[in-house]
Amino acid sequence: MRKTVGSATALLLLAGAGWPGTPQGDSPAGTRAPRTVVIRMTDEMRFVPEHATIAPGDTVLWRNDGKMPHTTTDKPGTAAIDEHNVLPAGASTWDSGLLDPGAEYRVVLTQPGEYAYLCFLHETLGMVGRITVSSPPPPPPLLGGSGPLNLPGP
Repeated sequence: MRKTVGSATALLLLAGAGWPGTPQGDSPAGTRAPRTVVIRMTDEMRFVPEHATIAPGDTVLWRNDGKMPHTTTDKPGTAAIDEHNVLPAGASTWDSGLLDPGAEYRVVLTQPGEYAYLCFLHETLGMVGRITVSSPPPPPPLLGGSGPLNLPGP
């Protein structure tokens, strides 16, 4: 059995009912507000999460939740192992310097690609992380025309 819904009703359903990938809130159609992703630094010598995926223009906030200082560094040439410091072409380097317990450091990443970063003090103990910056998928196309839309139904 199929349900038939008029085009205007279908547009309202897709545009305002939280269809996956559709912008919500006050953002203009086809855009999304930048977000902040928090990465914790721990005394287990780890970044948590170890890998994050964000959109260009999002902020990464590192917070030292441990009891010892840490850094977040993506500056090629400073790593013991080169693959721990990787930047996409055209991306800016960063180095937080020492972050005492409770301290935070923020970076806005705009260049798409793969980033590999480290804690300069604890790289050899495995304190390395990765960030993928990629554009979010486009929202689903809006339906046009004035005919009915056939939706599968129970």
